[in-house]
Amino acid sequence: MTDNRFRILLVEDNPGDAFLVKTLLEETGEQFVIEHRSDLASAMKLLNSSASNGQFDVVLLDLTLPDSSGVETISRVRSCLNSAPVVVLTGHKDEELAFEALQHGAEDYLTKEFPDGRTIRRSIRYAIERSRADQALKESEERYRKLVELAPELISVLSGEEIAYINQQGVEILQGNDSSDLVGRSFMDMVHPDSREIMGEYIDRYAGGYTGRADFVIMCRRGDNENVELEVSAIAFTHEGAPAMLILAEDVTEKRKIERQLVQTSKLASLGEMAASVAHEMNQPLNVIRMAADTCSLQYELDAVQASFQKERLSLISSQTERMAEIIRHLQIYSRPDEDDFELFDPMRAVTRAVDMVEHDCRLAGISVDVVPTEQNCQVMGRQVQLEQVLVNMLTNARDAITENGDDAGGIGGLIRLTAMIDLDQQVLRIAINDNGGGVPEDAIGLIFHPFFTTKDVGKGTGLGLSVSYGIVEGMGGHIDVRNEGDGACFEIVLPASHIGENPAEIDEADNVIPLLPQPNRKSAAPLRNLRVMVVDDEIDAMEIISAYLEAQGFAVSAASDGEDALAIAGVVQPDILITDIRMPQMDGNSLVRALRERNPSLPVIVMTGHPGDADRPAEDGDDAPVMVMSKPLDLKELLATLDEISEVVAS
Repeated sequence: MTDNRFRILLVEDNPGDAFLVKTLLEETGEQFVIEHRSDLASAMKLLNSSASNGQFDVVLLDLTLPDSSGVETISRVRSCLNSAPVVVLTGHKDEELAFEALQHGAEDYLTKEFPDGRTIRRSIRYAIERSRADQALKESEERYRKLVELAPELISVLSGEEIAYINQQGVEILQGNDSSDLVGRSFMDMVHPDSREIMGEYIDRYAGGYTGRADFVIMCRRGDNENVELEVSAIAFTHEGAPAMLILAEDVTEKRKIERQLVQTSKLASLGEMAASVAHEMNQPLNVIRMAADTCSLQYELDAVQASFQKERLSLISSQTERMAEIIRHLQIYSRPDEDDFELFDPMRAVTRAVDMVEHDCRLAGISVDVVPTEQNCQVMGRQVQLEQVLVNMLTNARDAITENGDDAGGIGGLIRLTAMIDLDQQVLRIAINDNGGGVPEDAIGLIFHPFFTTKDVGKGTGLGLSVSYGIVEGMGGHIDVRNEGDGACFEIVLPASHIGENPAEIDEADNVIPLLPQPNRKSAAPLRNLRVMVVDDEIDAMEIISAYLEAQGFAVSAASDGEDALAIAGVVQPDILITDIRMPQMDGNSLVRALRERNPSLPVIVMTGHPGDADRPAEDGDDAPVMVMSKPLDLKELLATLDEISEVVAS
């Protein structure tokens, strides 16, 4: 506009109609600047002018000009340098043409039976306002489109299972070439089988009209067949008039990997801090074993061997060996990366093991550890070893706080109390760890779970322990509260509880290493031991002891100290049963099993290992060719019983 006056370009080839429009507009009393052109060419020349006189607020356009007619005229006007809203002028019999014009970009239309100037003025104002609103909407859509396309998260609209829209980041996360590769496909095709149930549940929920928000985690398979973990937030959306689902998903694959590394680092740091305690726990059974062996040897030196005494001492040695094996197994399980799925477990077992791991160090520091268990049984969902890690970290922190503030204890001595209780109203387990170590500074309580924040002296803490612990508990659906109580701090772990008051069956962990065999009909006949057993172990003393024991029991035995020698011997004398270590030089146990299974696919195999992870690694199993895993140190009686079972199966 110029001086608040509308500039109008009137394109009309009929002089009478043009004069009538000008006259009616003048009668409104409002000032208009009107430029008249009688053909499209001259009008377009004016609209393409770079001068200010080529800019108009509105174009009144006749669709039956000498050099142009029909809706194409609108497109040609729109293509000019100085585009403006268009009001179409049409004869009273051309309303169908007018409606078509609106569909091709005109803002309004007028028939040439003009009642008065106010009608023309109203149409002009409406066209201008509509044009401005359309322009604002386009600019807004462009801004949001750029925000969505440049977002670092996957953003997608799902109509049922079908992908109606996906942004560029979503294409990159799912390893597509272009959005056209994914739009129209079923999103469920890219969801990992383990996540299809939860994804399908939310798709059905939103398709059914659910209007709330949902947050969940799924695994997807990318175009390169790699898995990607997504944290998804979903809200209700409308697509083509039907309920749909708008999802925003963050790729947390690398984040989870780093979190697992931090958890493992924190765990190993805890083990390092407990080295003295572990050494003490190992020294106790070693001391008993040493003394029992010395007393047996002394009887031989004095030529006063008593069979009953020797048997008693050897039994003691065996039991202390099992005690050491249990300590080692627990340390191995505790220290290995957490890759197992969540499962229900008894939290008091985690409490017992965590206290066992730190109690010796606390006792040396003059600190008592008091445990108050729950009055009822319950189970929680998660990983037992991770809850142990959290408890070990908190018990260790309590010990350190008491040690550093020993002068303030008032001579009453250090005390750590671990109290477990079930909140029946909220169906949660609360594990509170209290100490009398002076408490947490008030200004540090809000920061204590932040990564790398520590209240310990420089060099005495990484600041990762509590941060990692909070992440573990949060992943189990719970949280950790911290407050000061009495003379110290209280850290309370809150976890969802289930099976409250039930008595779970006792599970002997040692039984977990005994494999399941096809069970033949038991007979009272003597065991069949006329089979050849091959024993392979790079620890030669162990190989010789096992071989001698089995030969004494009636088995024919071939022995080798590595996989290559075993393979060569088996080429001469084929074994009926293979007993092998996994980790050996030259050729490992898995390679040996595969090589021998190529010759005899039904060869039964017993794997001996001191590494718990190897239990998941033996060569593939078969219906008639079991692979069993036995943990070191080996129980020879258990080995013999397993061989007898295999012998019966082979014989049958």
